Amino acid sequence: MRRFLHAALILFPLSLQAQFTYTLDNSVPIAGAEANLDLAWAGGLNAAQYNTLDLNHDGKDDLVVYDRMAGKISTFLQQDGRYVYTPVYERFFPSEIINWLLLRDYDHDGRKDIFTGDNFGMRVFRNVTPDGDTLAWQHIRFYSGPGGGMSDAVLYKGAGAFKTNLQMAPDDMPSISDVDGDGDLDIFSISFGSTGGTVGYYKNVGLENHSRYDSLDFERITNKWGGFVECGCGDFAFNNAACFAGGRPQHAGGKSLLVHDFTHDGIPDIVLSEAACNHLWLLENKGTLDAPVIDTNVDFPGANAPNFLYPAAYYEDVDFDGKKDIIVSTNLPSKQINPADAATFIDLARSSLLYKNNGTDTDPTFTFVKNNFLQDAMLEVGDNAVPAFLDYDGDGDYDLFVSQNSSANFSATIQVYENTGSATLPAFTHVEADYLNFTSLRLYNIKIQFADMDMNGSSDLVFTATSRDDGVTRFYYIPNRVGGSADFSLSDRQIITLPTLPNNAKLVDSENIFVVDVNLDGRPDLLYGRTNGTLFYLRNTGGISFVLEKDTYLGLASSVVRQNIACAAGDLDGDGTVDLVLGDQTGVLRIVSDFRRAAHTNDAATEILWNPLAEKYEAYKLGGRVWPVVVNLFSSARPSLVVGNMQGGVHILRHDNEGVLPPEPEIYLGWNPVNRQTQRLEVYIDRPATAQVYSITGQAIGRTLYLRGQDKTDVPVTALASGMYILRIVVGGKSFARRFVVL
Repeated sequence: MRRFLHAALILFPLSLQAQFTYTLDNSVPIAGAEANLDLAWAGGLNAAQYNTLDLNHDGKDDLVVYDRMAGKISTFLQQDGRYVYTPVYERFFPSEIINWLLLRDYDHDGRKDIFTGDNFGMRVFRNVTPDGDTLAWQHIRFYSGPGGGMSDAVLYKGAGAFKTNLQMAPDDMPSISDVDGDGDLDIFSISFGSTGGTVGYYKNVGLENHSRYDSLDFERITNKWGGFVECGCGDFAFNNAACFAGGRPQHAGGKSLLVHDFTHDGIPDIVLSEAACNHLWLLENKGTLDAPVIDTNVDFPGANAPNFLYPAAYYEDVDFDGKKDIIVSTNLPSKQINPADAATFIDLARSSLLYKNNGTDTDPTFTFVKNNFLQDAMLEVGDNAVPAFLDYDGDGDYDLFVSQNSSANFSATIQVYENTGSATLPAFTHVEADYLNFTSLRLYNIKIQFADMDMNGSSDLVFTATSRDDGVTRFYYIPNRVGGSADFSLSDRQIITLPTLPNNAKLVDSENIFVVDVNLDGRPDLLYGRTNGTLFYLRNTGGISFVLEKDTYLGLASSVVRQNIACAAGDLDGDGTVDLVLGDQTGVLRIVSDFRRAAHTNDAATEILWNPLAEKYEAYKLGGRVWPVVVNLFSSARPSLVVGNMQGGVHILRHDNEGVLPPEPEIYLGWNPVNRQTQRLEVYIDRPATAQVYSITGQAIGRTLYLRGQDKTDVPVTALASGMYILRIVVGGKSFARRFVVL
């Protein structure tokens, strides 16, 4: 007889042509631990940089957030006094945005322009959006002077004949505002090079020299504004003194600046932070702009000041009262994990601090409101959210499990969201904050999935994680004690030993392992996405033992762009074959149709997400690193993709041609009759279900099994005697029977 998956092409012909087309679905409700999550599927935030901009031309400022760690824009519309996550605007921002983003109207046309990082300093994009149309930008280039060339980066006039780049370190955050009151934008930036602990002041002389605002013509007034040097955390040398003999600063890491009159005397002050320090400092200017006197520093913005590495402050009205507030988030480019140094730990689920302005913009006073602005309305586990689905409570629908990099007490855990809706209309409720007491294992960077590792027909809990005690990353599984739901015990966990790899490579925390039967022999194989971008295929040789079969599976060799591949698999288009979903550090998904017969990923689909404003399907950046899972969340003919990301959040990609399942399930059995010595009973069903094997006399045999929708489940039969049996399948309270024969 033909193998089951080949027969499925005839028996289950939902589609003959691959159709990988999705929409972002933000409608599925989640009840959090304390309140309903209005921004549940917004994707989380880590190192957020806050700006406001009218995105939809309604005269109200909306919110644009650039996440420094993920390199991702998130857009929120202001509606009825609250923010609504509206990702359709994100693709209209330039892909060249890097390191930082400040939106400022430099040309006085009423539209904010983009200032962002560049390899040579700072880049500018002019807002050229037509009235009532989608966002459009023009990259501005700069002329260095007579006989000179054009530059992509902002230039300034110093002591030489030609203008030069306003160079910045990649981790620095400048301050851009009109500090001298002449109507054009000036720049304060950490001085580049050996004077890296001082602040440079760059005056915009475009109005003076050209009688226009749009020239962005800068002159450096000083590279040591205020006469101070930042020597260490909270340690400043004032009045042009040196930090120590030689006058070099002790810290040359990233620094953030915010220049504004915070002491309501009409003179600009400066707020400064340092990448290696966990405070913001206000340096009050007791002189003038051109003759500043700075000789003190205090914590900013007052009570409940931030206490995490590299805090950066942003001054925007985010509570719709017309007064600018202070929002603080870390500006680190990546999370630092050092189990031996608690001072380096940042709880990235609570990394956006809001301080409400109870005064005015010219005389501000700030009151701490919360440490999880926007995050408190999201599914937000900190960072590296990895979703997985299983019927947690045995009620026949999918419940959501999300693992993380680290929790509030550093050790990572798994959070559980029970599906309190239905198999067709899911709704989730947060029910467990520390599943199985995972924090007791002292692990971090847990990445989970459910797969049948021991080949007994039930879904086991499979994960990689790194030990806080020895720093080693290991591959584990916990066998499921029952078949129909989740019954796991930490005491049952086992370490899976990986084979010897080229160059004696070892599993590290950034890498990903996915369990899937690659060669259709009924055994769980491994696809191993490595840090260097390669994808290993580890073939199962029996039991839970593996051998390296291919070190560049699907032609995926080393790459500096496509790194840390994370995989998921399922029949996405209903053609009876299994497709492979690939995510990596770019945040863009790729889908390989019928991957078992593919030789490479050259034809992988990337333009899969519909954007109604652009009126086309696009490749979409879901985060800095992403972890996809295939799940039939809506009991439809085509499953959804649920994607976790490094920002600690999750997105739902719902198939936009998902179809409607028939009233009764489609059930197919392969290998019938089945040889108990060499084969397994293959069961395929188009929706989630439970199953139980019965003898012909009606006696239940073994335990209840859980059948994954739109997927094949292998039912072991080695313990059965030769004869006829009945497989009883339960879907939505209805029973369906299929007979099979064991030889």
